[in-house]
Amino acid sequence: MYFDRITSTICALATAKGSSIGIIRVSGTKAFEIASKLTRKDSFRHKTAGFVKIYDGEKVVEKCLILTFHAPFSFTGEDVAEFHVHGAAENASEIVELIIKNGAKPALKGEFSFRAVLNSKMSVDEAIALNTVITSENPFSTELSRKAAFEKNPLEKLKNLIPDWEYFHTLATAVVDFPDQVSTDIDFEKLKNLINRSILDISRVSANSMALSRLLDYQIVILGKPNVGKSSLFNILIGRERAIVADIPGTTRDYISETLYAKGFQATLTDSAGLRIADSEVEAKGIEKSRNLLEKGDLLILLFDGSVPLDDEDRELLRETRMKSILIVKNKCDFPQFENPELKDAIEISCKEGRGIDILTDRICENIERNIPDKNEAVFFSDWQKTKAEEILEKLEELKLYLNSEQIEIILFFISEIFNGIKDLSGDLTSHDVYDKIFGGFCLGK
Repeated sequence: MYFDRITSTICALATAKGSSIGIIRVSGTKAFEIASKLTRKDSFRHKTAGFVKIYDGEKVVEKCLILTFHAPFSFTGEDVAEFHVHGAAENASEIVELIIKNGAKPALKGEFSFRAVLNSKMSVDEAIALNTVITSENPFSTELSRKAAFEKNPLEKLKNLIPDWEYFHTLATAVVDFPDQVSTDIDFEKLKNLINRSILDISRVSANSMALSRLLDYQIVILGKPNVGKSSLFNILIGRERAIVADIPGTTRDYISETLYAKGFQATLTDSAGLRIADSEVEAKGIEKSRNLLEKGDLLILLFDGSVPLDDEDRELLRETRMKSILIVKNKCDFPQFENPELKDAIEISCKEGRGIDILTDRICENIERNIPDKNEAVFFSDWQKTKAEEILEKLEELKLYLNSEQIEIILFFISEIFNGIKDLSGDLTSHDVYDKIFGGFCLGK
């Protein structure tokens, strides 16, 4: 798909709709020809901005800034003209249509980045990381993707595996195709060591990627019986009145979720319906959802009323969550406390007076912090990379099983699959289809 269009000049709005300034990027061999038609300027200097009028026939439709880059010294490695127009809504859309009418094609998602990779302006893994920089809303994801995009090649370890796999691929191919002419046997012990090294290196990146995925979708759920103060605590933690607070048990009939921001961390915080025997069908559905949240939550805040004795429902909640990551919290510490042995290590808070909330917030952050990925290890930012890594790991394990067999053709098949897979994973792509899968998930205009 992308390779079929490499001779075309493409354009797209590179800024989000609704912005006060809209940047329209035009890239390709006709970029300056189109810019000349629109602005009636004869030439454009490299890395030079100028104030121009854009014409549609005899009508002036815009007065704007134009910034031009000559190939190969541009983001894409092609001639590039960028129009900085007023607004990124209807006005920008009309100018994009005018550019298309004068010879450009609408850019596909990620097509500018694809051309940058094709013209050796960046590697595939740098392009993927850069797309994450643009789309990330999490400070840790942003930090990791910045490092990958701007500082060093994050997948250098995987690239270092390629020469060894190429050696075994060449040797195994020769053994299969020319058995009478090849005197060198495959050293299966060295091949086994390479398999183990590859499993270790890829697994480390995969594990770090999973840690980042968990961090980006970290789920905190407040659980407890009705009227223990779940909604009050929810409102305090998110810093605004979002959940309805009332003394009537069962007020929260369904769960409510909001983003929690605390000391540089962010997570999804959910106020669940109280866990108890329901009085109505509607309440029963809310309680059922709460039990589903119990299974999915990364951290469960178990909230109890410290001024009353625990009952069977409280103890059942403690039993159900004993294998989960939990924080046990006693609310209403402004009242005389009942001695519940099961809650002796609980965090004591008062939603009414705000006592203990800082301690609880610190403990929440400590739990989130345990999921922070290793900043010195590489990360797979795209779903395609994660899936490809799992496929390679499966093939590496399968290859292990065949090493002691005489089935050299099958061994060659797996070596070939792994060799090409690692090349793809490290950015040395082996087919046009892979480019389509990767760049098809990018932002439009990037």
